[in-house]
Amino acid sequence: IAGITGMTIAKMDTWQGVTTLFLAVGAALSCAGRIGMHGCAPPGWFCGLFSGSIFMSIMFNGTALWFSMHASMRAQCAATSLLTRTVRLPIPSMGQLDQARVFASSFEKQPTR
Repeated sequence: IAGITGMTIAKMDTWQGVTTLFLAVGAALSCAGRIGMHGCAPPGWFCGLFSGSIFMSIMFNGTALWFSMHASMRAQCAATSLLTRTVRLPIPSMGQLDQARVFASSFEKQPTR
């Protein structure tokens, strides 16, 4: 169980780091000012497309970060659920414990050899 869920948790934690870096790059690109600072400015429609694509990538990366966090937590919850409910060690009931115990009077009832 630890191997099944641990792989998902590790992959999603790695993906969280990757999407955080992509968000940082998107923030750096969107805060850079205008395109073409060392030459003539590009047309307005191109700047609009550039800014729109950067903000859409930030939105998609934010969604990917949210999904990876959710998947990691869900895998941890599934591991806990499997370990505590599904793969539980058999705990005897009170009736089974009563049948298994031995009274002192039963020792006296044993046949002699």
